[in-house]
Parts: sequence; structure tokens; C-alpha cells
Amino acid sequence: MSIITAVQGAKNALTVSGLSSLASSTYAVSNAYNAAVNNPLDVIIEVDLATSNTPSGNKQVAVFAKASLDGSAFQSGPESGTSTTDEADLTFVGSVPVGSATTSHSKVFSLFNAFGFIPKQFKIVLKNDLGVSLTAGSVYTAEITGAVA
Repeated sequence: MSIITAVQGAKNALTVSGLSSLASSTYAVSNAYNAAVNNPLDVIIEVDLATSNTPSGNKQVAVFAKASLDGSAFQSGPESGTSTTDEADLTFVGSVPVGSATTSHSKVFSLFNAFGFIPKQFKIVLKNDLGVSLTAGSVYTAEITGAVA
């Protein structure tokens, strides 16, 4: 009987324009990620953030995702600006607590856990809920595939 083990692929940067200077209460969105190339079992998302300002308010950055089954139409919800009207349309992935200034804050999330499946393509949406602007930010992905042992 074959045994299938999970194998983590390489860590790759996902472009999110404006993340490293994202104003408080504002959204930023990543480029679309095409998961149909390798058909992974999961995609791990790593979010690294920092601010040189003392956080106030909720002291977090909310991480959401937008799925697409065909690579052209993505689920609705905000990608920029400050309007929270359609935020409930986004799929919540998790949040990165940022309780202090001048310290890097990082958290890792499973996209499969957020959706229950891996969509053909997706975008990551981040909402700065710190009460102050970010001064650094990066998003990375790593695919989880299966290997027969």
C-alpha cells in the first residue's frame, strides 16, 4: 500500500501593491495566484508586517481571500479604499496581531482551511485595522503537494 506524504514547495513572494505603506482602515489586494498550474492540496499564505507607529484600535491586519473558479470572475468584496460595505462577501482567512511598533509580526495561514478547497485562482486582500499606517509588509505563498512514499 502506498503512503502519500505532504510536501511543502518553495516560498514565493506574492505582489501586493501598497502594502508596505497601507493607511489605517484601508484595503490592499494581491495579484491573482494561479493554483491550477500544480493543483496543490493546499496553499500556505505567510503575511509579514511592521509599523514604526504605535498601534491603536484593534491592533491587527485582517487577511481575506477572493476565489475564482475560472480565473476571470472573482468573488465580490473590497480590494482598495476604506468602504466596508461588502466586506462580508470576502472569505476570512485570519488576522495578524500587531501589538507593538518597530517589531516584525508574522503569521501563516492555510487557504484550504479558509475555503474547504483550493480555487483555480485567488487573490489575498488585507485590511489595515491597526489605527496607524504600516511601514513594511510582504505576503508569501508555498504550495503543499502530495508525494507517494
